[in-house]
Amino acid sequence: MENIQKLFNTAQTIGQLPNSACTDAFKETLLKAINEYCRLKRLSFSEKRLWIAFKLMEVSDFIHPESLWLMLKEDKTPISIGCVYTNLKLMEAAGIAEAQSAGSRLILYKIRAAHH
Repeated sequence: MENIQKLFNTAQTIGQLPNSACTDAFKETLLKAINEYCRLKRLSFSEKRLWIAFKLMEVSDFIHPESLWLMLKEDKTPISIGCVYTNLKLMEAAGIAEAQSAGSRLILYKIRAAHH
């Protein structure tokens, strides 16, 4: 599989990113926002982070991290549940995703509407 960082650095390759119901322009905006936040926080830009973001974009409402993880597993994406939780919290901190409390310890996530 191609390195996502190489894809990000080559503007013409945005269409080669994972397919979803979202537009290429939105994918590019999301990709840039994640990359900028990671650079600011001195985090590496990971392929798994991108897969989580694109799968979250496909969901129209708030979703539980475990449900998102199961969707990724159905797509044969090799990813741990801990990676999903960590990256959702990172995306919330970056302003890319929003969180909603649905109980004492239950937090649901979705892509922030401002990015659409």
